[in-house]
Amino acid sequence: MQIDRLIEIAQQLHLLQEEQQLRILKERSSQQDCELILPIVGEFSSGKTTLINALLDSDKKLETATKETTATLFEIHFGCEKCYAEVVLPDGTKTIVNDFDQLKNNEIKDSLVVNVYDTSTRIPSSIIFVDTPGLSSKIAEHRQVLIDFLPEADAILLAMDINAQFTRSLADFINTMDLARRPVFLIITKCDTKSEKDVQDTMQYLAKESKLPLKQIVCISSTTNDLKQLYALIASIQEDKSNILEQVNAQRVKNITQAMLRHIDDMLNASGSDKELQDAIQTSELELRKIKNKIDRIISHSQVDINDAKYKTCRKFADTLFAKLDAIVSSQRDNYNAEAIAAINNVASITINEFKSDVRSLIMQQCGKAESELDFLSIQDIDLSNVSIKGLSYNLDLNSIGHEYDDKIAIGLKVAAATAAVVAVAATAGAAAPAAEAVAPAAEAAAEGGSVALTTGETVLATADVVDTVTDVGSMISNARTTSRIEQAVALGNMTAEQYSNIETVNAEIGQRTGRKGGFVEGIVGFVTDRTMGKPQRRRAIMEYIDGSLVPEFKSLMETNCQIVVNTIREMLNNAAQNTVTQKMMALDELKKQFETQQEAFEQHIAQLKDIKKELSTN
Repeated sequence: MQIDRLIEIAQQLHLLQEEQQLRILKERSSQQDCELILPIVGEFSSGKTTLINALLDSDKKLETATKETTATLFEIHFGCEKCYAEVVLPDGTKTIVNDFDQLKNNEIKDSLVVNVYDTSTRIPSSIIFVDTPGLSSKIAEHRQVLIDFLPEADAILLAMDINAQFTRSLADFINTMDLARRPVFLIITKCDTKSEKDVQDTMQYLAKESKLPLKQIVCISSTTNDLKQLYALIASIQEDKSNILEQVNAQRVKNITQAMLRHIDDMLNASGSDKELQDAIQTSELELRKIKNKIDRIISHSQVDINDAKYKTCRKFADTLFAKLDAIVSSQRDNYNAEAIAAINNVASITINEFKSDVRSLIMQQCGKAESELDFLSIQDIDLSNVSIKGLSYNLDLNSIGHEYDDKIAIGLKVAAATAAVVAVAATAGAAAPAAEAVAPAAEAAAEGGSVALTTGETVLATADVVDTVTDVGSMISNARTTSRIEQAVALGNMTAEQYSNIETVNAEIGQRTGRKGGFVEGIVGFVTDRTMGKPQRRRAIMEYIDGSLVPEFKSLMETNCQIVVNTIREMLNNAAQNTVTQKMMALDELKKQFETQQEAFEQHIAQLKDIKKELSTN
């Protein structure tokens, strides 16, 4: 049957979902170079991501996880103008990432899909690879994502580690694919770890003994870049693309046709009498109430788990954040506050995304325990974009902690250095004369650019003499040489001020050359006080901040988020149930009204349904 006719029938039956699916198939069939979607499916750690990385041009590669961390699908597009990625969240929000290294699995686990665009031409641009969660994952969400995606696939690339045994989950998957009538191609990975004879023996065993409905088997090694057989396989798939699409689309059309036939049977079975129609409507109403009661039970049973997930999230937030902040304050940084704020926001974002992912898994497990009435509900469609952690307060100034007296210490050091320099000149110039009396000649020598040197002992004695002379005012007044000493002290003060000015200039120049803000002396002082006072004080400050302010605030926001989660999930599930059952009830109600008031129209309607059923059944 022509797809246009099926679209007309879906319109007549008011089956909006089926009509939309048919229109998508029609548009895809009309494309000259239609894209072929090939998911790479396999057990966890079967080499799927390593294979994709071997095909990419980008120097930055996708993360090959050491544990099951994400249910996110990675769609790989080849032959693009540049390398970048597009992270798509369930609410449709998109974020562009230019560095693949930033695509950490634990940070994007709440994403719906990640579109990876690469310049590589090793694979034709019309073929899209999709990296999928592991088949044997114990996480319900991972399995559900794979099951939900498979109807979108045109063929399957099944990856299998040559060192692994053929598992039951792999066999179950193959059987499922056989029912879905998708071509399955087996890619045996890590073949560089076996001898050529072992590789051939494995291929023969899988071809003869495993009873797999495989179209072709190829052997590769991504680590040694031995991908010749894969390229040959892709070439053969590309050549046979029109046949693959024709077969897959025919199966999709058949599935849609079966759904429409089931709807017609429901209408015809209820059309025998007014009572049967009324009973069918009441049955649908009861079905809706039954589903909503199940949804209430699902939510009720999930609330305990959601609360546990909340406590787990709060603990992880506190532990992770302390480790991050401790690493920041324990090392030398230019701006502690900026890095601390960035770390807080980053950890909050990661932990809330993990919380949302955990919630989806919990709800999915609860729905899986319910009967088939809930099969139409897709937990992945739940929009949790309004669940977030924003506006966390930051009341610290880590940059200044431990450095409150840095300026005073620096000034003191520079004054001491200036005084010592003046005394050194004076003591050298006067030799055996008293230090105070040598001030004037020393000043003259300094002015003329003279060079002097002192021993450490001489400098200390001279400095002590100057301090005594400057500070002992009473002694100077009673001394017969008071006037002379005051004049000398004034001269000493002027020289010290001049030396301080020179020190300031040199300090700024050296500081600029060495990259120390505020000057060389200030940098040295900051370095010393940071080690002696700053680091331990900052650690105490962040512990008090996390325990006394941040974590309580985070917990309060998580309480609100838990309520938002429960309300959002309840609303989404109820709306999905309402829409599904209401569509059927509306069709039954229309039949009932025709039966009661427009008998001729009713009979025509029934006849039309029978004709459509016959038409669909014979095609």
